[in-house]
Amino acid sequence: MATKKRVTTLMTIFLVFAFALISSLAFSADILPGMVDTTKYKKKGPWLAGRAAIGDTNAWMTMFSYHFKYGIEEKYAKDFKGLKIASSFWNPVKQIADIEQLVAQGVDILFIDPSSEGALVGAVEEVYEMGIPVVLASTGVNTDKYTTWVSRDNIKAGFLYAGWMGKKLKGKGNVVVLMGMAGTSYAEDVLRGVKQGLSAFPDIKILETAYCDWSPVKAKETMEVFIQSHPKIDGIIADGGQMGFGAVEALLDAGKKIPPITADDWNGWLRLAKQQDIDFLAVSGGNPLSLIGVQLATKIMRGEPVPKIVEYPIVTFEKAQLDTDQR
Repeated sequence: MATKKRVTTLMTIFLVFAFALISSLAFSADILPGMVDTTKYKKKGPWLAGRAAIGDTNAWMTMFSYHFKYGIEEKYAKDFKGLKIASSFWNPVKQIADIEQLVAQGVDILFIDPSSEGALVGAVEEVYEMGIPVVLASTGVNTDKYTTWVSRDNIKAGFLYAGWMGKKLKGKGNVVVLMGMAGTSYAEDVLRGVKQGLSAFPDIKILETAYCDWSPVKAKETMEVFIQSHPKIDGIIADGGQMGFGAVEALLDAGKKIPPITADDWNGWLRLAKQQDIDFLAVSGGNPLSLIGVQLATKIMRGEPVPKIVEYPIVTFEKAQLDTDQR
């Protein structure tokens, strides 16, 4: 409970800072470098928002959606008359159709959490060129034709995983890598960061890399195969507590020692890490960033300048801090 309060407090501080920074930038007299002039979007409210969502496929995504809902239905309720949501469940073809449907329903602003950094380019660009503001949340696309994008620095997250693992293994050993959904900017950027970070440790070998869709079930199944194929696994780089959870379950079932492992700040993972005395690095996942996306949307619709890219801050902590906080 103490760890949850600590992480929540840190996130609250970061959110307050981010809101204050966005607010201060919005009232600058001139459009500063890195800012977007949104005067063409200025429109009297309340506004109808749309969200082309990936869907509540796991606990992280459920909380991500909750922050959207809280922002539109409570925190900024007077500014919005509704939120239309369509979920693609990781299917880019469906998400493209969802975007077209939301536009046809007359949304004033469109939130998108893209299921693919490549496949969604055309659809995002088309909406942007129609004059509808586009707010990308968490995942991104390979184009700059959007209004603003709020996301965690996922390359940095991967780099942090790799640096920590390199030090834990003293620069030598065999690791396996468990990433999220293939083709999403979130997973691909984390993997880029991991590879960049491990380049500083030439004696650390990546035995296998697998996309487990942030699913504990898929991570467990994948780890079971890895255990059979590789008797010596010195570390696990997992971008998410749910995948870390599944990997640990596979190791426990096989009677294997749990090596150093990376994950995020999901509560279920932290409880397991505490119970099993796991040596880990947690990197915050950042699902509250969707609330910042809603705040940016209100500024866009008022014609106030917003940053082109908003980086959601990263918080990290390890086993020792978890132990200290839970005493």
